[in-house]
Parts: sequence; C-alpha cells; structure tokens
Amino acid sequence: MKLLTDEPWKAITRAVRKSPGKCRVAVAYFGRAASKLLPLRRSSVLVIDFSEGAVRAGQVCPNEVLRLLRRGVEVHSVTNLHAKVFVVGKAVFVGSTNVSQSSANTLVEAVVHCADPALVRQSVKFVESLLGEHITPEYAQQMAKIYRPPKITGGARKTRTAINSKTSH
Repeated sequence: MKLLTDEPWKAITRAVRKSPGKCRVAVAYFGRAASKLLPLRRSSVLVIDFSEGAVRAGQVCPNEVLRLLRRGVEVHSVTNLHAKVFVVGKAVFVGSTNVSQSSANTLVEAVVHCADPALVRQSVKFVESLLGEHITPEYAQQMAKIYRPPKITGGARKTRTAINSKTSH
C-alpha cells in the first residue's frame, strides 16, 4: 500500500495503459482531455455523474464520454456521485482525484494505491453496485448541446515544497 501525493495522475494513467484487462472506475467529474488522463479500453466500465446539472456545470464533458464510448467502454451515470475509485488490473487507487485537468495540473491531490486482493474485490463490487443508467452515444451527443466548460479560478499548481514549508512554520 502506498500514498501517492506527488503527481498521482502519472501513476494512474500509466497503470491504465499497462493494464491488459478491464478497468472499473467510479469517479464524479470527467472533464476536458479526461479520455487521455484515463485511457480506458474496450470492456472497461466507467461510472460518472452524467446528470444534466453536472454537464451544465462543466463537471463532465460529453465529448470525452463519447470518445470512451467509441472505444467500447461501458459508461453509466449515478446522480450525486462523489466517489473516486479506480480498479486497474490487480490494484485499486482511491483518493481525491477527479478526471480533470485541474486535478492533474493544479490541485493538491492524494491517492492510496493498494494491491490487496480483498480490497480490490471490494472495490470491484462497489463500482459494479453503482451500475445504473447506461449511457448511449445518442444520449451523450444530446448532452453535448447543453455542456458549458467549467469556470475555474485558481493559481498555479502547489508544489510539495510549498506545502511542506507551510507546515514547518
């Protein structure tokens, strides 16, 4: 088990690219360029909040969802989802990361990476328990008409040095 605090997206993306099999992911936000951060393959499962409110707020980008659907990824929607659980191969990543550029490049994130078989099985069961509204390409195209990019304000990415120096005073 390991706590990833320095660029957890590099580890998640690398693990997904290397994983030969089906990934199972439940994550609240799926923003612009999300299909590059989380390059899921055919037969993988993604559960997101693809509600009208989430799309209008820019939390989920329908064009990114369409990219995954074209790859053969199964996508489901659960309103009010806030989980961030990524089952990749024989490991699981659980933490604060949404699939967004702000998560990858600006926000200070923390993710636990664990290969404990029991936790991986529990995580698979959790993601699969969320399989609800199945998203079709037609529905995603319809949602693209109401999408509004998020209005995010904030500074540059905080570095671990800056974070550590704050706590040492």
